[in-house]
Amino acid sequence: DLCDSSSEGKVVRPGKVRFAEIEFGQNARLCRTLGIKRLPNVHIYKGKLGRISAFACGPSKFPILEEKLARMKTLNDEDLTWEKTLEEGSSLADQIVTELKEQHWEEALKQEEEAKRASTEPAP
Repeated sequence: DLCDSSSEGKVVRPGKVRFAEIEFGQNARLCRTLGIKRLPNVHIYKGKLGRISAFACGPSKFPILEEKLARMKTLNDEDLTWEKTLEEGSSLADQIVTELKEQHWEEALKQEEEAKRASTEPAP
């Protein structure tokens, strides 16, 4: 289905997949809750399984979206649950790597500042 965000989510065109749009500026809190960090962003849900996939999806990534939708339409709920678990694990790994890089960067900056201070201090 194609839903119109300006008319309280009414279905504009029925189909096998429902699309909806959320305006970030008017729904920033919801977007943060959903973990959206880059725009545009696509979330794929299926009934009781909830969110199956979520990723930043600009025009260059439309083929990836089309591929994911085509693939997901062929999977049963058990396989979709497995896909969801794999994606969540991958997302967690990405978060951990990002945090480790940030920690390393902060430590490197701290060491650099200490080295500068030590080089400018007069010798005893």
